[in-house]
Amino acid sequence: MSVYKRGGVYWYEFVFQGQRIRESTGLANKTAALRAEAIHRAGLAEGRAGIVRHKSCPTLESFVKQEFLPWCKKEHESHPRTYVRYETGTRPLLAAFGKLRLDMISSGHVEKFKVSRGNDISPGGVNRELAILRLMLNLAIRQEYITRNPVCGVRFLREGPGCMRIVSHEEEQRYLKAAHPTLWDVATMIIETGMCPEEVFTICKENVHLSKKYLFVPHGKTIFRRRNVPLTDRSMEVLKRRLAACKGTYLFPHRLDSERPMTDVHHKHHHAVRDAKIRPRFRLYDLRHTFGSRMAMAGVDLATLKELMGHSTITTTMRYVHPTPEHKRAAVDKLERFNVEQLFRVYDSQQESPQKSPQSPTSYSGQPS
Repeated sequence: MSVYKRGGVYWYEFVFQGQRIRESTGLANKTAALRAEAIHRAGLAEGRAGIVRHKSCPTLESFVKQEFLPWCKKEHESHPRTYVRYETGTRPLLAAFGKLRLDMISSGHVEKFKVSRGNDISPGGVNRELAILRLMLNLAIRQEYITRNPVCGVRFLREGPGCMRIVSHEEEQRYLKAAHPTLWDVATMIIETGMCPEEVFTICKENVHLSKKYLFVPHGKTIFRRRNVPLTDRSMEVLKRRLAACKGTYLFPHRLDSERPMTDVHHKHHHAVRDAKIRPRFRLYDLRHTFGSRMAMAGVDLATLKELMGHSTITTTMRYVHPTPEHKRAAVDKLERFNVEQLFRVYDSQQESPQKSPQSPTSYSGQPS
């Protein structure tokens, strides 16, 4: 018999494909031990036939809280704002799919979510949430809970040209005058260097080189964000003041912990825009767009601007270049002046060497008419 008792519990022993299998069941009941042996034999047979038993499938809510968010926190440990963005993005997904098991979520469910959510937020916002759902279900596939991702069959919404806003010099002055001192420093760094807010928040002392007028950005969304950023006089003044007051690693520390960078100044930004009575409003990130547009209008070539902003392609840089109405008017005025100058040049050349009028036939023949 393949089941026998040893030390008060039953063991089983059998041969499968020439290999000897011997294990303890941990059971004192012979009938239960026989069932355990049968289950083990069946499992080995299924594996040989290519049959794979999947884990019990959790609900989306359970999966997000127990596996996705802990994985995401570890994966983006060096970029805490990315983790916060993912955590925030899961909330509407949990409201829509939280009670469903992962293997019950279909492309139809995702399509319904896309349509209903599109009534509340912009197409770009819907697409960001769909991208988060796709990411978490891809993780579920790697964890062997499901075999396919229903989001892959869903077409994302068409996004518009975006809402990039260029801040004029007059608006900049009003905004900075109304800004909190911390916001003043952050905004000045962005508009003078083209750095994004997160890059400014995470400036470390060891990456600032005032003697050579540059600072080093060690990381970012892509490898192209790892770059040296040249400094203007205004940005150097900000960094000098921050370095003198710095007590920890970061020049823009968190208000509760000097060894952590700050993560947000949007509350101060909204107050400054409101107090400066700027319409239409603009986002803090629009100061980076403004830097790109001002550089282009100043005549900086796109290849250089691409490197300054840390873009992977010039195509991306082109999205940040938006001439102001005043700059467009100046360009048309320049064309008009050019056209007038050319017309005068043609007129002057005609005056200096006028063409002779054609002579009459009698003048050529010498005969009277």
